Amino acid sequence: MQTWKYTGKDVSKEKAQESLAAVKGACFGCGTHSADCPIAGAAGAISEMLGCETLSVKEQIHAQITGALKGAKFPVKTPKDLIAAFPNGADTTCQVGDLKMTAGEAGKLLKASDFPFKNAKAVADVIVDRAGL
Repeated sequence: MQTWKYTGKDVSKEKAQESLAAVKGACFGCGTHSADCPIAGAAGAISEMLGCETLSVKEQIHAQITGALKGAKFPVKTPKDLIAAFPNGADTTCQVGDLKMTAGEAGKLLKASDFPFKNAKAVADVIVDRAGL
């Protein structure tokens, strides 16, 4: 059993994992992701309770990219279509600490041969790899 630090209530590992999945599923894909987001904060607190290791910058940026593309229709065949798939287009921003990257900046890391992308994970994989995170 884990203890939820805000109430002192004991919570089963299964219930904590279920809650974590629900919180992560509540992401609005608003286009700006940071530690100041209450949804990200709740997910972090539950992860901490579960004893999960803190996610690396690479993992956090990867998760923000996939979250921002949550509603995108795949396959995405062109760079223009990919930028349009982000909630705020080229201005969609992912941020971890002082590291900040817009979709427009990330798009410059992609090559024509990377397309088509079959899913958001594939997009995030390429971007975080090429960004050297």
